Amino acid sequence: MPKIVSILLPAVLLFVPPAQAADQKQCADQFKAADLDNDGVLNRTEIGNARQSLPSSLANKERVTRKEFMAVCSKGATRN
Repeated sequence: MPKIVSILLPAVLLFVPPAQAADQKQCADQFKAADLDNDGVLNRTEIGNARQSLPSSLANKERVTRKEFMAVCSKGATRN
């Protein structure tokens, strides 16, 4: 029986997405929804429009890049 488990477990793990992947997708979706002009940067107006859903450390900035947003969002720093 242990031999079957050692063979099947790695195969099963290939089909189970890691929790971080879902978080990354949620963060990407949040950024896409906030980036109204699709330029990859949240400007002051876009930040103001999305202030309630932005991570609190980004809510008062002048501009936020996608990379910066993803780094903060993926660490779980969300606003509630």
